[in-house]
Amino acid sequence: AFLLNRSSDLLESRQKSIHFYLLSFVIKGVYMIFTKIDGNIKEREDLGHVHVETAMVKSDDLAKSILRVKSDHHNEYGIRLEEGKLENGSFFFIDDHHVLVLNVIPEEMIVITPKDMDDCGIIAHMLGNMHKPVKVKGGKISLLYDPVVAKNLEKSNVEFKVEEIQLEESLRYVDLS
Repeated sequence: AFLLNRSSDLLESRQKSIHFYLLSFVIKGVYMIFTKIDGNIKEREDLGHVHVETAMVKSDDLAKSILRVKSDHHNEYGIRLEEGKLENGSFFFIDDHHVLVLNVIPEEMIVITPKDMDDCGIIAHMLGNMHKPVKVKGGKISLLYDPVVAKNLEKSNVEFKVEEIQLEESLRYVDLS
């Protein structure tokens, strides 16, 4: 009789545990997980008929293949990319009439315009020693604002500006392979 009562108590306890798990699953909600980027909103003009949800992300998030975002409609979505890379404006079809668009939050950045090749080499060497990811484009070197970097640039008499910039893709370390 003791074993019978004990096993029925265990069964009842297990059922309560499963019920609690299912209840918490329903309360937390189920969210969609995207595995493929459907395009970039800047390259598509035929999306006027769809409702757009926007998720704001940091530029660092663009380098990730697994990400959880919350839209401006307070919906949560998961992203687990099998291929491709995220960029500002990447979008995912939720259904035929709704899309989720990733929008990068503008960030404070240091922008350096080297005077000549010698200046460029010195600046590149300094930033490389600090292990900072940079973007080099149009003769300018850009990196996320860091007070230590700003202080070192000032100390070395390197002219720079601090600007609010919305990156199109994540900053990267130079790949020398």
